[in-house]
Amino acid sequence: KQSIMKFYNLCLFLFGASTASTAAFVPQSRPNNVFSKSTSLFSVKNGSPIESIDNSVRNTISGLAVAAALWTAPATMAGNINSISPGTVTGNSMIASSMASAKEMASGSGSRVNKDPDSLLRYGLPIMNKEVRELQKNIELIRQDVASKRKTSALDDIKKVKAIINTKESKMVPSCRDAKVCSDIIASMKEKVEPLEGALKASQDYMNGSDQERDELDKSYNLQDALQKQLTQLEEQMVPAGYLTPVPEEYNDLPQLRGRATVEMVLKKPDGESFDIEGSLSKEAKMTMIIDGYTAPVTGGNFVDLVQKGFYNNMDIQ
Repeated sequence: KQSIMKFYNLCLFLFGASTASTAAFVPQSRPNNVFSKSTSLFSVKNGSPIESIDNSVRNTISGLAVAAALWTAPATMAGNINSISPGTVTGNSMIASSMASAKEMASGSGSRVNKDPDSLLRYGLPIMNKEVRELQKNIELIRQDVASKRKTSALDDIKKVKAIINTKESKMVPSCRDAKVCSDIIASMKEKVEPLEGALKASQDYMNGSDQERDELDKSYNLQDALQKQLTQLEEQMVPAGYLTPVPEEYNDLPQLRGRATVEMVLKKPDGESFDIEGSLSKEAKMTMIIDGYTAPVTGGNFVDLVQKGFYNNMDIQ
């Protein structure tokens, strides 16, 4: 675990330890040192003395990385951030407000700190639709309530989610690059809400701590996870066509990442021993990282540039 943190300090970057979708748009052209958004997997093989990697470690690291990058990314020093007309970058304020929201979510104190990497990646998207942000808040609250067995609160959150997707679709779809895609996503989300509500209600009928209750809560958690993934797809559709994160001119000679890229890092022990990952032995440990060029275009660009050049291939983690 200590080695993972040292590796993180070696190359600060923004990532979410998840396999969330990174499908987005292809922005307008930029200089040659600006990366286009990519969903290709870059395999980085490291000889590593790491004993194990578990979800709690990865989530902790990713939460710290997101918070750090939101504070240090050159995009946050860029002064005015342009607001969007279809296909153009022209004004300021609303997108700046969206990015500030992500920064606020990542920089709270105590129990208010958002440590969910998928949530922070959603808040980092440069979108300006208040209805979908309200939808996001309630969908994410369902997850928290299910995890802590606050069933009544979770059911209240579901009612709010149903109200939004049933009555606010007309205010969300116009923000999408492809209205039909968003309409299809929302229709699919509607189909998942009913069984989610049903599973939660069923869990209330069983004794606290029983296997039956656990089965229904597990079902609820999985349904919420599917709903959350579709929320991500919906919000990614709302990123304006042609959007580019403003970067100060002094960084123009550095690689810049447009949109997001996915990197898979493969860790191997130099002695050939296996990793113990959540009770399963494996010769390799894999970390999937979402590199966020919206909130950290220069930091993300530098990291992806090094990955493409093979800088991390066969690197020993000290």
